[in-house]
Amino acid sequence: MAKSKKDLFKKNREKLSIDGEWESIAEEIALERDFLKKEIESLKASSSINEIIEVDTRKCMNWVYADRSHFELGDIDDLAEDIKTNGQLQPAIIRKIDSLSHEYEIICGERRWRACSFYNLPLKAIVVDKDDLDCVVIQTSENKKQQLSSYSLAKVYLKMMNNLKISQNELSKRLNIPKSSFSELMSFNKVPQEIWDSVADMTLISAKTASYLSKICDKSENYKNAVLSISHKIREGAGESTLNNLIEKIINNSKTSRRSSKVYETETGELLFRLTGEGIISLSKPFLMKINLDDLAEHIKKFMIEKIQDHT
Repeated sequence: MAKSKKDLFKKNREKLSIDGEWESIAEEIALERDFLKKEIESLKASSSINEIIEVDTRKCMNWVYADRSHFELGDIDDLAEDIKTNGQLQPAIIRKIDSLSHEYEIICGERRWRACSFYNLPLKAIVVDKDDLDCVVIQTSENKKQQLSSYSLAKVYLKMMNNLKISQNELSKRLNIPKSSFSELMSFNKVPQEIWDSVADMTLISAKTASYLSKICDKSENYKNAVLSISHKIREGAGESTLNNLIEKIINNSKTSRRSSKVYETETGELLFRLTGEGIISLSKPFLMKINLDDLAEHIKKFMIEKIQDHT
């Protein structure tokens, strides 16, 4: 069962308090929320159709800028049961589209749409006639109520900038997010995807942490590997200070291990490989270019099997 938003919010708040970020972030969120609230009210009021209607879920499709990652969909089965028993309390926001297969796209309310589809219930919705930029303002306002992760926001904003050919500054201005804060948020897109794949759930990761990770991963492959090895700590919401201590410890241990390694050379002094105390073999680049790795692997395998048999 997924953690409740209240539990996640509480845990995130405690983490931010420890890192000393809570007050400034809370103030920024409050100002941003107030702006978006006024913006969405204005957009809805100016719509030619703002009454709640019922639509067939099969006639709807997800918006191309749908912003919920798989780890944020939660338990759709539970929501479906709740809507079946108590009704749909909050309408989705949809937009008409020109398509042969669908009539509407879901701007906000993906979870409600999926839940209604589960029991083939009609979806209650408000139809808006807005362009993509207006719709992303509506979507962002809705997200403030639902504590959507910064990771998901960064991904959808990047997709929008690429597709609509607008700059980062233009979008941050449209959403009334300070340039520095928006730039920090977009750092999620600079972190190698294999890091996020290893973390799996980015609910508790702040934009500040993402900015730190993007810089660390740029340092070298060793630093990126160190980040990969502590993905569980990142998932738990560890702050920059904690992560930095862990990463530096891993890097220092790696350097110590490298210093304790033994170098093997030819009789003429040509470097062949280095063997660390942990059993890691590092081949020299010149030697690596002269051999077939599959052949080398077979020789090592044969040697190890013989040793195992000698001790049985």
